[in-house]
Amino acid sequence: MVTRREVAMMAGVSEGTVSNVINGKPCVKPEKRDRVWEIIHQLRYVPNQTARNLVTSRSSHIGIAIYETTNPYHMEVAKKIEETAIKRGYIVSLFMLDNNMPDKLKAISERRLDGLVNFMTNQYPDEFIEGLKERGTVLVNFDASVGSVFSYDYRAATKELLETVHRMGHRDIAYISNFDEAGFMADNRGKQFVETTAALSFDRVEIYYNHDFDAPSDEIGQTLAKKLLCDFPEATAVFCTNDLAAIGCMRTLAEGGKLVPRDISVIGCDDINISRILYPSLTTIAVDKQQQGADIADNIIDRIENGSAPVRKMYKAKAILRESVAPPRK
Repeated sequence: MVTRREVAMMAGVSEGTVSNVINGKPCVKPEKRDRVWEIIHQLRYVPNQTARNLVTSRSSHIGIAIYETTNPYHMEVAKKIEETAIKRGYIVSLFMLDNNMPDKLKAISERRLDGLVNFMTNQYPDEFIEGLKERGTVLVNFDASVGSVFSYDYRAATKELLETVHRMGHRDIAYISNFDEAGFMADNRGKQFVETTAALSFDRVEIYYNHDFDAPSDEIGQTLAKKLLCDFPEATAVFCTNDLAAIGCMRTLAEGGKLVPRDISVIGCDDINISRILYPSLTTIAVDKQQQGADIADNIIDRIENGSAPVRKMYKAKAILRESVAPPRK
């Protein structure tokens, strides 16, 4: 088995330099770094991760807790987290917490993760969080009091799209929410929706809340769209919490004989890849998932390796106008 010492000797550098190159430290000059990687590939050197972990008391393992595995938004962010982490010598695992929560939380605790990213909206048991904190696990998107938080500011984009549909002539609009009443107003999309619709003086505004927190987004969109068709058939535009709910909504509207956008305009949020290739393509609120994923991975690893402080970062979302929005029929 090729050793780190052999790599260092052939590259004409110290073993410490080889370690710095493998660990992605910026202190190595580019020409030395290139030479070390050339020798690593030439000798087919594979670092002994187990030995490294024993020395550092780290696992080089980051977890991502996901509830709605069917939502491409989470997977697109997770993909970028993994791409960034692997370049810095870390592996990433997904923990799908859509069922059997107690056993899965126990499994996460036993993995001795260096970091854990939360994509859940559900509450975690206090003892689970405290156990992770005691073991020094770096936490992201749990709460600002225990770690870093990366979120989105949807307000300007929501306001822009509401102004757009109002300018087009829409006066009867609805919102299909993945949250209940409290969650809707706690979300900056919901709060902005209420404020802007009041300011623009729409004729009628209805909000359809979700109380089934086990339901996936597409099912929520379908279920609440049925209520919309029964209670508010005059609606000419509907906003949805995310793209997946919007897609479910569009399905139900079509089954009810309403064509998008001829009879009703539909707006989503997240700009998942499929929203661009739908027919009609989905008007949505775009968020920089690539940047968020890279920032999350870098922040976790910097906190693990350098003791960097937790951060609170908010990304500004932008409105994307596509085919699913058009002026109402006269």
